[in-house]
Amino acid sequence: MTNGQIQNLIKANKVLLEDVLDNESFSLEEKQIIRDRLGILTKQLAFWTHQDNQERFIYDLKDQVKWMLKNYS
Repeated sequence: MTNGQIQNLIKANKVLLEDVLDNESFSLEEKQIIRDRLGILTKQLAFWTHQDNQERFIYDLKDQVKWMLKNYS
C-alpha cells in the first residue's frame, strides 16, 4: 500500500469522526462507544508505528473505517 492510500484511509477516518461530532442524530452513548474505540485505535497505531509494522497499522486503520461504516452509516 502506498503512502497516498494510507493518507486516504486516515482522511476517511477523519471524515467519519467529524460527522459523528457534527451530527446530532448520534446519541451520547454512541459517541462514547466511538470515542473509546478511537482511543484503542490510537494506542494500536502508535504501537505498530513504533514496531515499524506498516501492514498491521494499515489493517487496524482499515478495520476502524469498516467498523464505522458498518455500524453508523
